Amino acid sequence: MATPAAAIANLVEVADPPMPSRTSPIQARSGGEKAKNFAIALLMGAALCSASWWLLHRGFMFYGISAGLVGVFALIAAFVGSSEKAACPFCQASVDVLDRTEGRKIRCEKCSEYSIVNAGLVRPLDPTTVSEKPEFESPAFRNGVWPRGCVACGAPPVRVDDLSTTSVGGAAVLVGVLQVMRGAVKGVPYCERHRDTLTLKVTGEKKLFLRWTSLRMMRRYLAANRGAQIS
Repeated sequence: MATPAAAIANLVEVADPPMPSRTSPIQARSGGEKAKNFAIALLMGAALCSASWWLLHRGFMFYGISAGLVGVFALIAAFVGSSEKAACPFCQASVDVLDRTEGRKIRCEKCSEYSIVNAGLVRPLDPTTVSEKPEFESPAFRNGVWPRGCVACGAPPVRVDDLSTTSVGGAAVLVGVLQVMRGAVKGVPYCERHRDTLTLKVTGEKKLFLRWTSLRMMRRYLAANRGAQIS
């Protein structure tokens, strides 16, 4: 096992990725797009509600209630889901705009970059933005490398920590079988002032996500692992 000093020595120097200057107008979805999204959410909600009924009648109370709640949310999304979209200012992929609330943050699922709603437009979010609690999500990369800087503030790191999490899989809700999923990352760099600001999330699809308080350091992590395999 590498010593802390060796682990710190293996961190990579990464510059701040460039920020695009373009903005994207918020536009209404076409009738075909609305119909497709409605059908997908409706079918998902109906399937989950049916699974909930089956589980509840066989005594799987926790899983039945969980499936029912997710199913209800899916049905609600079918009727009140996003009717508007915009192009991601970073990669131009289509992103959902759930509402036009000024200052609303939007994450692009394709590139993981964050934008913000401003005066009817979607523009890149200020990369120096920070949050009190982990808010910004990025994929965790298999055998990923870390930028040479504290994940919370970018200051020179003095130690590296390991991070793990455990979650109950979404498939368990449908079949009533407990499916525990675990995820872990190693070598998270921190300065003297910060600890435990990065969190880990495992989704029902067994995908691993990191949640950051510093948008700037998240973007450096993405740049350092561009092209790497996602966990």
